[in-house]
Amino acid sequence: MDLRHLRYIVATARNGSFSAAAYELNVRQPIVSKRIKEVEDELGVALFERSTAGARLTAAGQKFVVAARRILEDTERMAQHARASGAGMLGRVVVGFYKSLSAGGFRAAVSKFRRQYPEIVVELVESPFVDITAGVLSGALDAAIILGDAEKCEVFESIALWSEHLVVALPIEHSLATKSIIYWPELKRERFLITHHDPGPDIRVILLRHLAAPSDHPVIVTCHLSRESLLSEVADGQGVALQCESAVGLTGLGVVFRPVHDGNGATRLGYVACWKPDNTNPALTTFLNAVRPPG
Repeated sequence: MDLRHLRYIVATARNGSFSAAAYELNVRQPIVSKRIKEVEDELGVALFERSTAGARLTAAGQKFVVAARRILEDTERMAQHARASGAGMLGRVVVGFYKSLSAGGFRAAVSKFRRQYPEIVVELVESPFVDITAGVLSGALDAAIILGDAEKCEVFESIALWSEHLVVALPIEHSLATKSIIYWPELKRERFLITHHDPGPDIRVILLRHLAAPSDHPVIVTCHLSRESLLSEVADGQGVALQCESAVGLTGLGVVFRPVHDGNGATRLGYVACWKPDNTNPALTTFLNAVRPPG
């Protein structure tokens, strides 16, 4: 007995005849009759009463059909689940990230994905950069969202995602606070506060890229502080700090945010998604396609 036999039995019960069941299933009527007779012989009990008017379930047949329908429905659900998983419409994806200058674009992308694919569970893991890359290598994480460019993690596949404007947080009474735009040379003599944890190292690289000279380097102070505590230090006049544009929404901290420009315009910070080339999780493919910029 197999699922085909059960389908013949359920279709006959639903239609009240072997010929109608055969028409529904697009097979010849003798095949339906033969397969049902095979089941009856295997069970040693008649499932249908046969007559010129058709086929009517026996008492044993009625109980059998209830169980057969349940088996067929469960089987179809399992098949749908498997097809959805294989197509990347169902499953789980684990994404690592470190507490960046701002999580605005990342959080927006994850929220949109969850609304679009409610059957895919997105598990977020916040860790330092070193732990994130180790997690991707080991397979504990499917992907990592980090600051930088696509060449930052050469051992992984990667794509560029969104970018955000860079702003500088200044004390309210700072001489540059009255300006609407700050240019890099105007920050040359400032004392910069960065966090010890990520993305502090990324900020250091940005500062050195824009302000370092052979005989002159920016003053950079590393603090073991959260972003909010770091901004409180800025408000207290201990220095200035670089942030992403969505930090502008933080209020009540006693600081002002101003965009930082160079000769080509606003300075932007890019984000990339990295993953192990041999990761075969279909849900990861769906996630990457959803967060990938158009074009």
